Amino acid sequence: MRCSAGRRQLRCREVASLAAILAVGSLAAPASVAAQRSLLPDTLDITRAIRIAMNESPLLAMSQAQADRAGADRLAAWGAFLPTADVIAGLNRSSFSRTTFVGEEGLSETLPAALSSSSQNASQRLSLNWTLLDGGRRFSEVSRSTASLRAAQRRYDDRQREVVLGVRREFLEALRRQELLELTRAQIADRELELEIASRRYEIAAVERTDLLGAEGNLLNARIALNAEENQLRAGLRRLVVSMGLPPEAGDGLVLAGDDGMPEGVPDIDFIVQTAVTSDPELAALEADRSVAAASLWSARTRYLPRISVNLGWGRGENFGPEDSFWQFDPGDTSHSFGITASWSIFDRFQREQQNAQASAARRQAEEDLRRRRLEIERDVRRYGDDISQLAQTMDLLERVYAISRERLEMQQERYRLGTVSFTELQQAIDAVQRAETDLIQRQYDYLIAWSNLAEYLDSGPGN
Repeated sequence: MRCSAGRRQLRCREVASLAAILAVGSLAAPASVAAQRSLLPDTLDITRAIRIAMNESPLLAMSQAQADRAGADRLAAWGAFLPTADVIAGLNRSSFSRTTFVGEEGLSETLPAALSSSSQNASQRLSLNWTLLDGGRRFSEVSRSTASLRAAQRRYDDRQREVVLGVRREFLEALRRQELLELTRAQIADRELELEIASRRYEIAAVERTDLLGAEGNLLNARIALNAEENQLRAGLRRLVVSMGLPPEAGDGLVLAGDDGMPEGVPDIDFIVQTAVTSDPELAALEADRSVAAASLWSARTRYLPRISVNLGWGRGENFGPEDSFWQFDPGDTSHSFGITASWSIFDRFQREQQNAQASAARRQAEEDLRRRRLEIERDVRRYGDDISQLAQTMDLLERVYAISRERLEMQQERYRLGTVSFTELQQAIDAVQRAETDLIQRQYDYLIAWSNLAEYLDSGPGN
């Protein structure tokens, strides 16, 4: 670390102290990071990355928990058709002591001797409560909970798709940075060769010192670019492992293995749109949400109907004297009860009307959400198809541009050795090759990512 003298010395000491603290802290990395890092091989391919994400992604774990809760709600909805049963047993003992009483004149008086007494009893009861009619609310709750479970399951499928798409996209972005890093290293080799040529020609006084300084400056700038590319690759690897459900530190030092193949051909957009609107899991979840809203509306309407329930009870009990044992488990007095209760709410201050209006609005919103998703699917599929067609044409042109630029560079390098071209002309040829190669790599990965986005709407596709 370099710091200039004067006012900045104190600031530099603060930065140095902070760097020392961070360096010491990094020596004590938690054991969990090492454990998570052990999940990753030395060289990671996209298939292994997706498989790890399926096991480690917190998004999938949360979605699975939501599906489990929806399953429990469905079980409770079916259980509403069954009676409730309660068993109650009790042993009670009470005693009192009285020393005062209210006399005839209304005044409190004291007894000459305290009166005391005690009693105890035992009771046992079994009761059943069964709702015979609740206006059809139980049937609507079964429909609602079944649709909610179906929506939760489809959303879990959609989360799986999102995780796969996110991992694939982050993998390709990190792989792009890795390849650009290798390109930068190759460009440094070109700059070193350029400096070597300039040095030799300067030694024989064939060029000015400005050429030598220019070549050295270009090499330094290339090394600065290398540091920037290394930092971007490190950040890309950390984003990748986080999308897989691992801590960011697990991505440090990771090497990615790419697939040399490139998708070819033009996708059948109309077919993909038809496939997506029948198999898209988010669309299926929204259809289930519409069913939930319809069932909720029916449940709100049933509040206008009466409710009938039946109660059954069997019990026994007995009172015992103070001298009897407290632990009495076989009382002799028995009782039986049976009752039918009917209720019908005539007016509830417009609460039913409010619930019906809310449920009706929720159903309309669910229908519009479904329609919106269908439009978005067709929009995205057609956009990705256009991107693929445009990028395919662009890559063909860029490959030709790169070939021409490379051939021209070789010619300019030879001419520079012979002294027939200037250093500036050589730099222009080098810059043209670097731009062409960088643009080609960028467009290649844009092409792969466009295919990856399109594969979101297919059962299988490039990169699956």
